[in-house]
Amino acid sequence: MWKTSETGGAHVEQAIKQLLPPCQIKCPINEDIQRTNVLISLLPNTMEEARGGIIQIGEHLYERNPLFNICGYVCGLCELECNYKNEGGAVRRRLLKRFLSDTYTDYLKEKPEAIIVKDRGDIAIIGGGPSGLMAAYQLSKLGYRITIFESGDRLGGALWLIPEYRLPKAVLSTTVENLIRIMGIDVRYNSKLGEGRTTVKRLINDGFKAVFIAKGTPNARQLTFGKDIVEGQELSGVMYGLDFLYEVSHGNISPDYFKNKKIIVIGAGNVAFDTARTARRLGGDIAMVCLECEDKSHRDGIPADIDEIRGAWEEGIKIHASRGVRKISGKSGKFEKVHCPRCTRVYNEKGFNPEFDTNDEIVLDGDIVIITIGQAADRELLKKEGLLDELGRLSADPHTLQSQVNPHVFIGGDVRRVGFMVEAMMEGITAAESINQYLNGENLKTVKKDYEPFGLPERPMYKQPTEVLWIPPEKRLHFQMFEKGLTLREAIDEAKRCATCGPCVSCKACISIGFEKSLYAVKVDEAKCSGCGVCVYICNYDSARLKSKDGKLTSDTDIFRCKSCGMCVPACPSSARQLVDDLTAAKISKTLTELA
Repeated sequence: MWKTSETGGAHVEQAIKQLLPPCQIKCPINEDIQRTNVLISLLPNTMEEARGGIIQIGEHLYERNPLFNICGYVCGLCELECNYKNEGGAVRRRLLKRFLSDTYTDYLKEKPEAIIVKDRGDIAIIGGGPSGLMAAYQLSKLGYRITIFESGDRLGGALWLIPEYRLPKAVLSTTVENLIRIMGIDVRYNSKLGEGRTTVKRLINDGFKAVFIAKGTPNARQLTFGKDIVEGQELSGVMYGLDFLYEVSHGNISPDYFKNKKIIVIGAGNVAFDTARTARRLGGDIAMVCLECEDKSHRDGIPADIDEIRGAWEEGIKIHASRGVRKISGKSGKFEKVHCPRCTRVYNEKGFNPEFDTNDEIVLDGDIVIITIGQAADRELLKKEGLLDELGRLSADPHTLQSQVNPHVFIGGDVRRVGFMVEAMMEGITAAESINQYLNGENLKTVKKDYEPFGLPERPMYKQPTEVLWIPPEKRLHFQMFEKGLTLREAIDEAKRCATCGPCVSCKACISIGFEKSLYAVKVDEAKCSGCGVCVYICNYDSARLKSKDGKLTSDTDIFRCKSCGMCVPACPSSARQLVDDLTAAKISKTLTELA
């Protein structure tokens, strides 16, 4: 079994411009996707032998992303930019991380506490969601004493609103609880911002050198039609998606809560589909109403993930696309109907600005309507804490996340900008870097990194993705996982599909396991080179190129694109190319001697 060692070379370098695989660029935290895919592909064929390698890969991922095993269930952003997506289907990176999670999550319980001298002062973090947890993790590694002030009774924030059929509670709780234990982070539960001593002013007075506000968006957005609030939202039977999912996650709703009831869910994002599919599992007859159209390739297409849409359709949920809500009506204070005109356009040149044809309207009857169109921050609380500027905005530098009204405060996560889980995590990382710079008296204005994606290497054929198995819809209307994970053999085969599009200098998996001692550079003897261009033709990575020098065409190598594969060396008719320090011939000779 190979052993990995950290050389530091697999992480994104601090460069103004860098070539990377497109999947890694799409990932907000630039996870080392190519490297870990390569290492998974090299695992032994039995779980007994592979466990050690899985944990080593997990340790590498954990160093950058201590929530990676949760990402393996709910995040697949990287797959959206996989070069393979148009050649049979993207490499199933999310399921590969879930495969690692199946072993690594159990290992977390025995992972030793980090040995860190924490002598750099105290920092307060308001909110224990993904952004707050990532900031706490990064700052703890730097030697700060961290206290998380969590308004509820558990950490994880909005991750607890993800239904258990997508994210098992055991995975979430094990990940979060052990993160706190491993990093020695103090947590104060039921501590709400603005109450008692949990105010920005008092925290600073109590000795906290900086405060990171990552409290999320606890308030549901009200439904509007044009500029007007839709009437009828005060009726009995009108609910909001966040409140509903919160109650479900706390076990406050019985399994047959919606039995024999017609439920109308308004919204088209992932949370709306989570709400609809959860209500379906509680016995409801579900219909959805959304402004967006069913064509996801259209600008006005439904924004939810394709798997969410497919799952809802298979589970018998009716989707009324391109429909808005003009009015909610009822009798005797109880909801009865939703009036839905056709939405003719969602976005225009100015952005989100729905237009409707009120002459084309349908009316849907129901027992319950659940509004799930987004969430908003508690602006009154933020104003009370002095975090809004003179225009009433929650103002923070978009690059450093430092508050522009209070330099001791940094603001990130959904409270600043609602987004995906991993985007909130990146803001936690950014906040940690900025806080550290601020406390060290450094300039917070960082250089923006520019990444250029690699294309798909040319191959005569491309492998098809591993089939993802879902439990049949008639057997999955429960809260157990409906998607089956990968077996060891499937994980190895899927990882082998990775075309390793990125440059070797951003991966170095082969070096980390001792397979190679270095990345072999291709040297060109310009005196021998005839400028024929054979090397350009043979190179699959656009690394070999021709350049003009002193009026003569000669071969050149882009070291940031070169994969050190050596294909150009034997192809060169002039023997002008060679791999520096290449030990392949010696290895072959040694192997033949041992076999003789």
